[in-house]
This record gives sequence, structure tokens and C-alpha cells, in this order.
Amino acid sequence: MQRIPAISDANGPEPQAYTYDLKPEEERQLRTKMLALAADAIRARAQQLAAEMAGPAEPVRPSPRHHQRTAAKPIQPDFENVQFRVFDLSNSNEPVLVLTANARLPQSSTARAKLPPDLPYMIALVARQDSNGDLHKALVNVTDSQHLDVVPRLELIDAVDADGDGRGELLFRQISDSGSGFVVYRVIGDQLYALFQGASGS
Repeated sequence: MQRIPAISDANGPEPQAYTYDLKPEEERQLRTKMLALAADAIRARAQQLAAEMAGPAEPVRPSPRHHQRTAAKPIQPDFENVQFRVFDLSNSNEPVLVLTANARLPQSSTARAKLPPDLPYMIALVARQDSNGDLHKALVNVTDSQHLDVVPRLELIDAVDADGDGRGELLFRQISDSGSGFVVYRVIGDQLYALFQGASGS
């Protein structure tokens, strides 16, 4: 199912697309960077859940024969249903990147952390690219199928001009275990501000 936003305003500005034009190679590079940031966020969420399940940790006493070991390679999530969009919301050639995806961690890693096997995670990540090409995270929303009552997942609908000022905002569908609603975010610098948040319904 595809959702298409529509705003009724007889005196509003002319509709416009907020798509940021990229060459295929540039898009692949940015997508790779966003997936790397998303992987970090998924791992952090898994560590948080594992810590909550384990309870308070006992202090670890260093061994007198402790040797420095090479850091293990970070566990890579398996991403599914990846959607990646790039917008120019202010028509100033400043790209805003939005990635949403589902992810699962390898079962071996979830078993070690005593997490439910094959636990699906959902992430929405918004970042802004500066003039040097560096990405600055504006929103990281990570949840999982067992905690939608605490952290609803976000599904990007599109960029819209919600208040008629010519500047685009990000329209998301917010989904919890009790239903869904809509939220409109404005990107200012490296932060998102909610302009509208509807109540969840069935």
C-alpha cells in the first residue's frame, strides 16, 4: 500500500518536489554511510535490551596477566525493506537524508546476549549532510516488535509543506501496539521539531 499526502489550501504556494538530485554513485555512497549509522544504532539498542534483561552488572576485576586483544569486528545486522530518500527541504542545496528499515541480528549474537531469537528491529534515521560531506544525525528512532508500546516505529510518508511557507517538512506515520497516527517534523540544523503529532488510532 502506498500513501500519498495531500494538503488542501486554495491560497497556498505552488506544489513542489523536495527531492535532492544525486548521481547513482553519490546515492550509493550516502546509502552506505546511513546503513553504517543504522547498524551502530541497532547494536546499541540490542546492548540496552541485553543490559535490562541481565540486571545490575557485577564489577569486573582486571587480571594481573591481562593482555591487550584485538577488538572484535562489530556484529552486522541483516537489513530488510530499506527505504532511502534524500530531500532538499529548504531549497538551499542542503541534503537531508532519511533511511527507514527493518533489521535482525545474527542468532549467535542474540543467544550470547540472551535476547529473544530473531527479534525484529525497526529504525528510522534522519541526518543532514554539511558542506564537507559529513553526516549529522537529527533523529535516531530504534524500536523492536516487543516494545512498540514504549517506542513507536516511524514510517516515512513524504516531504510536504505543511504550513505553506515554502519549506518542506517530513511526514511520518507513527505506529504503536495500540494503533497509528501521523507526525510532522521540521528539520532545523541537526534537530527535528514536531510541528504536529496526531493521536494514535486503530
